Amino acid sequence: MTGLGIICSGGRNPKEFWARLLTGQTAITAILDPAYAVFESAYAGQIPGEWLLDQLSGADLELDKDSQMGLVAARQAIAHGSLDLTEADAGRFGVVLGRCVAARNLKQRDASGGWKYQPMHASLDIIAGRVAAYGPRILVSTACAAGGNAVGMARDRILAGEADVMLAGGLDPLLFDVTAGFNGLQALSPGPTRPYSRSDGLSLGEGAAFLLVESRRHAEARGATLLAEVAGYGLSADAHHPTAPDPTGRGGASAVRRALAEAGLGVEDVDYVSGHGTGTPANDAMERKVMRTVFGDRAATVPMSSIKSFVGHTLGASGAIEALAGVIALNEDTAPPTAGFDQADIEVADLDFVPNEPRAMPIDVVVSNNYAFGGNNVSVVLRKPGGPERPVHPPREAVISGLGPVSALGVGVARWRAALAEGRSGVSRRGTGMRAEAAPLERPYAPRNVWRHMNHLSKLSTAATRLAWEDAGLALRRAQMDEVGLIFATAGGSMESVQSFDQSVTSDPRHASVMDFSSVVLNATGGAVCQALGLRGETTTICHGGVSASLALDCALDLIRARKAEVVVVLAADDLNEPMLGSLLGGGRLSAKGAALPYDRRRDGAVPGTAAVALVVESAEHCAARGGVPYARVISTMHASRGGDGECDAVRRSLAAAASGGHRPELVVGMADGSPEDAAEAEALAACLPSALVTAPAALTGGCQAASGAMNLAVAALAVREGVVPPVAGLAEPEVGDLARYVTRPGSATRVDAAVALTAAIGSVRGAVLLGRLG
Repeated sequence: MTGLGIICSGGRNPKEFWARLLTGQTAITAILDPAYAVFESAYAGQIPGEWLLDQLSGADLELDKDSQMGLVAARQAIAHGSLDLTEADAGRFGVVLGRCVAARNLKQRDASGGWKYQPMHASLDIIAGRVAAYGPRILVSTACAAGGNAVGMARDRILAGEADVMLAGGLDPLLFDVTAGFNGLQALSPGPTRPYSRSDGLSLGEGAAFLLVESRRHAEARGATLLAEVAGYGLSADAHHPTAPDPTGRGGASAVRRALAEAGLGVEDVDYVSGHGTGTPANDAMERKVMRTVFGDRAATVPMSSIKSFVGHTLGASGAIEALAGVIALNEDTAPPTAGFDQADIEVADLDFVPNEPRAMPIDVVVSNNYAFGGNNVSVVLRKPGGPERPVHPPREAVISGLGPVSALGVGVARWRAALAEGRSGVSRRGTGMRAEAAPLERPYAPRNVWRHMNHLSKLSTAATRLAWEDAGLALRRAQMDEVGLIFATAGGSMESVQSFDQSVTSDPRHASVMDFSSVVLNATGGAVCQALGLRGETTTICHGGVSASLALDCALDLIRARKAEVVVVLAADDLNEPMLGSLLGGGRLSAKGAALPYDRRRDGAVPGTAAVALVVESAEHCAARGGVPYARVISTMHASRGGDGECDAVRRSLAAAASGGHRPELVVGMADGSPEDAAEAEALAACLPSALVTAPAALTGGCQAASGAMNLAVAALAVREGVVPPVAGLAEPEVGDLARYVTRPGSATRVDAAVALTAAIGSVRGAVLLGRLG
């Protein structure tokens, strides 16, 4: 780490933030907005408006608050790290941003009076564009663990050799409906929160923080000051409850142990722990269990504090803010205090919570922990720089060994495969327009007591995961299941739950729907799958539109390369409903003809769909040792962030990299769905892979957001193993190229040694994954 940037209630930059943190006084104040008076408790860490205005000018003043906060913190980190953007390679400079809840355009409502939703990655794209970061770009949404998750994910992109420099951070504003949700849970403190002592509730906050992360070689070559090393990080799933942490602390302890193991450190090496410390009874009790479980006899002597009593719970930003505080603690050899700790509790506290006053002490290793709704846990290990440089992860072959499609084409591989071979469309009229809704599930795919409480998207996702597991022929013991990873990809999570929760807040904010609130966070579906199937391995959620599935595959490959997992499930799922179609797909992007016509000059828009698709990704050694029969090996992946060079060039760059190394793919599975951007994709394909056959499953399945990317991966894998290739339904007048290069007839079967699957978040990131035969 070479640069820091922050804006929150505790300060408008790192220097001010640290100075005020050390006073032991809270920056949580009463919320003055009269709308919040409906709640019994209305305290939060709030950013004064002038703090943003003083650091922005020109066109930046027209941005939404989310983007303004993030841009301020990002620019601070770049300046603090003395990164010269005129000399930096923009294609090797990326951003990973953690967020908690669905972004909204707070200035507009739709015709029905509801909120207009933006893509989760909207602010990320703005920030990346304004700082000229056109390398890896990822939106991670593991609720309150997202900021810490982003730090580890940025480090992985560097170790994978895809970037030299990454901005890693998190942001979330203070939102009325989120306050209503926590009020419904009776989780708000009557005053400024006091973690680990009074533990009578949390206080919300808002803010943004970014850390500049780069390879040591790059940092030293440009003469940067090394502030800290990201020595390791660990993830885990509680598989316990939608909102409550596992009271045994098992999941949190597992994340710490994994992070320390990757760092090559033991519990005796840890000097200070930055705790999650929300101030709720369940969280604070669980963290005590984690400390005792991990540190044993040392637990009472390892200082642990929470800065949430200083700035409030900033949700997706909290992990990044706390990692930033950990970096400063390393450099200042000072443990920050837990502000507002009850004096009466100091004498009886069973652990060292650094009450009220900072502590000067030698600090070489910091562990920063975060826990979240949905059961996501993350632990980041930071240490003073100076040890040996970590090597780039060595190549390790991975294969796709199981498919679990749940879509309008059917449930399970057999029905899905038959529909693809026949070119059967799943599009039909639903309500006021054409839709492609997932086929009904004929049986529960989880214990009935869990199944009946799931929303629709969680049921589809659980079914897809179970079916992929069965298709792969996996039979692992319980202890082995604890090491299976799950990477969940989605564009918008459960639209059903989001809409229902919003309606409950509009109706009566004092009694918002608690059940729906627990499913509003984007990682809730992945958490439900883990709970239903008992998966407790490394788990995260990617929420970057239609490119999410291939970004999730990258995460799975990182785990396999680093030997953190032998088996990882990549799951993508999205559903739609009428009020949100316009904001998710954009005005005028839906087909009026009732049929998607990918690549056709007659196209007039997409047909939306609902689907969940799971893929089992294994190390080739693990698959071979158990006698598995894989569909395909993963040869390469590549993602290109869009800059000023346009959509077509982003597709070209992703294709060129994915198909390098002498591979000549015979098939391209395109992302085209009848939208205007189909032309850019077709032009890039004609330029980069003029001899490859082209198909586009969205013509049959509808455009299913993140699930369309996973569907493309599954179609490419099936084509490699079995030669089944679906047609581009309805294509008659190609906008680019001759009709002969497109698959147009049902029942097409051909030998495919290598296939490229495309993914896309339009206007943001394009992805290409090259799959090939084994041997």
